[in-house]
Amino acid sequence: MRIRHWLAGIGALVIGVANLLTGRSEAQPAELSFTAAQTASGEAEYKTSCIDCHGAHLDDGEFGGPPLKGEAFAAKWFRSPPGILVNYIHAAMPPDAPGRLPLGTYVEIVAYILGANGFSPGTREMPADKDALAALRYPVRVK
Repeated sequence: MRIRHWLAGIGALVIGVANLLTGRSEAQPAELSFTAAQTASGEAEYKTSCIDCHGAHLDDGEFGGPPLKGEAFAAKWFRSPPGILVNYIHAAMPPDAPGRLPLGTYVEIVAYILGANGFSPGTREMPADKDALAALRYPVRVK
């Protein structure tokens, strides 16, 4: 067992040195950040495109859309990288015309949803790029 751990450690060291020498690095997850401006834009678009199904309070829609805040929502979406939520909403919403909005607009809607779930805006924008979104992880919620 010790030899296996020792060999794994040596392997990781060799890969790290090789990446350092070639200028490559292992992609480290970056902490998600979004701005207050993204949240405000997301709220405006939410009121145009999402409110009928999900409601004014994100959990009381006229047409029975699932809640977008609360413990059940957090348990479903906040265990995966934020890009999973953005990509899902982009691919599936609104139900009558999925993906009709630019990716950046879906990012802003997600910023609004995150704010409603206790995440605070920061100084860096959430990227509107699928690869960059995939590298993000959620920060600790403060609410």
